[in-house]
Amino acid sequence: MMREFFSLEGSFNKYAGFVADTFVLSLMWILFSLPIFTIGASTTALFYVATRRIANREGYITSDFWMAFKANFLRGTAVWLVLFPVILLILVSMYIGIQLGDELPLGRIVLPVQIVTLMEIFFVGIYLFPVLARFDMSVKEAVKASFFMANRHLLTSFACFGILAGLLVFVFLVPQIFPLIFAIPGIYGILASMMIMRVFKRYRPEMDKDPVLELQEIERKREEEKRLAEIGKADIIEENSEEEKSNENL
Repeated sequence: MMREFFSLEGSFNKYAGFVADTFVLSLMWILFSLPIFTIGASTTALFYVATRRIANREGYITSDFWMAFKANFLRGTAVWLVLFPVILLILVSMYIGIQLGDELPLGRIVLPVQIVTLMEIFFVGIYLFPVLARFDMSVKEAVKASFFMANRHLLTSFACFGILAGLLVFVFLVPQIFPLIFAIPGIYGILASMMIMRVFKRYRPEMDKDPVLELQEIERKREEEKRLAEIGKADIIEENSEEEKSNENL
């Protein structure tokens, strides 16, 4: 039993490899996000690798990350350069409104609206970068799809938001594990991808199928087409023979 557990195909190596991949993914995200304006492209690449990792379609994390980063650089960067200033503006206005308090007559009305707007942006952002990573869409189409999924699948949206918030709170409240903050991008990317892919597969069931199952399905379709073709040939031969008999009778 222990020998199987520690074998190359055993559970220990699988889990150890999974943990190592998570840390490498986090490190890649941090390094590629350092210029700040590249956070969008880096996050898109993170979700590309993470969603394929949980579907056992992973290759080399570093090369896959770099490939996805380059492929989605313009779209990911454009989205981030729009989202970040909007989020920052809302946070600043909320802070000012809280500080002024009762001095602003509309403060009690504006603050709830700001909170709802901010949550909506967060929810859309939860889906937006994975959508950019896995679908060939324009930014406008990706925003529409993300808005639709974020509001239709609210439980998933709240769960993903809760995971990220929980990880950050846990790390900051326990000083002894604060260094784990550098692993949060990879951990969140993997956990969120597990739920987001379930949503994606409701609309695209064929996404990331098992390669063996895909080959089996292709072979099954070929056999079915071959069988139908043979039936069609048999029908044609039968029709021709009937025509010949009718011509002979004439």
